[in-house]
Amino acid sequence: MIILPDHLLAIADRKAITPLIFDIATCMNLTCPMYGIDTPQEYAHFLAQACHETDRFRTLREYASGVVYEGRKDLGNTQLGDGKRFKGRGIFQTTGRANYMQLGIKKGDAGFFVRNPEFLEQPQYAVWSACEFWSTRSLNDIANHADTDFLKKKYRGKVIDVSPIEYISLTINGGYNGIDERKKFYARAKRVLSP
Repeated sequence: MIILPDHLLAIADRKAITPLIFDIATCMNLTCPMYGIDTPQEYAHFLAQACHETDRFRTLREYASGVVYEGRKDLGNTQLGDGKRFKGRGIFQTTGRANYMQLGIKKGDAGFFVRNPEFLEQPQYAVWSACEFWSTRSLNDIANHADTDFLKKKYRGKVIDVSPIEYISLTINGGYNGIDERKKFYARAKRVLSP
């Protein structure tokens, strides 16, 4: 399946193709299939999350300063200034020194994104980092469940029953932030990408 800029526009309910939308679509077509993201169902879930995390494909960098991540050891932010330096970037908003370092390791240089965090704002790395996240958490397996299925997910120390869209949202966001919008984008993506 080929993702067109028009698909992204329709999911985001936007009017004009921007260079960022064009570049994201191009990079998705080059990268997603290498990670097995290649069916309408898989793309619907992937694009719904990307649409929310990028403010409808408007940005590849978190708007907030990142100060709230300062000192967050769970993100590997152990040095002064890490919160701002390693704020969310990419189409899934990779956050924290440890996650930037992990992506660098995947590239063969642990410091690649640590030295140059803004590289994750480039569409090729923005999409690639999301595909890495998706793949390492086996989210295609979740995306291919029926929407009516309930899956077990550990959340805040409890095992809960969630739908596939909720499971994926919790995995990407760590909470229910933007869940209604994610569900709306998912429903649109299913319509837009249906054969």
